[in-house]
Amino acid sequence: MTLGEIGVALIGLCAGYWVLTKLFRPPPRAEPSNRRRRAGAGDGGSPWHQVLGVSPSATRDEIRRAYRTLLSRYHPDKSATLSQEMRELAERKSREITHAYRHAMQRRSGAR
Repeated sequence: MTLGEIGVALIGLCAGYWVLTKLFRPPPRAEPSNRRRRAGAGDGGSPWHQVLGVSPSATRDEIRRAYRTLLSRYHPDKSATLSQEMRELAERKSREITHAYRHAMQRRSGAR
């Protein structure tokens, strides 16, 4: 094999690797938006009653009880000793729970 053939083979390998990485790379994640979220949805896009695990016709007391139970389970302070990934998951989940709770209480008070 000559030096020229080795060079062509290396360039081909590099080009092939580049093409494969472009084809199989996961899509970029969208930046979080500071705009208000769609009405009725939690951070993950689920309706507030599904996030809190209550019926859509739940009373304020039922909503409050579900919120406190879920937040005590997923509060980030309780995950301080866990891995970074688990702490981030707990933070996301607690934000989603809090958003759903606030939305539910606004709907129950009639304010939108």
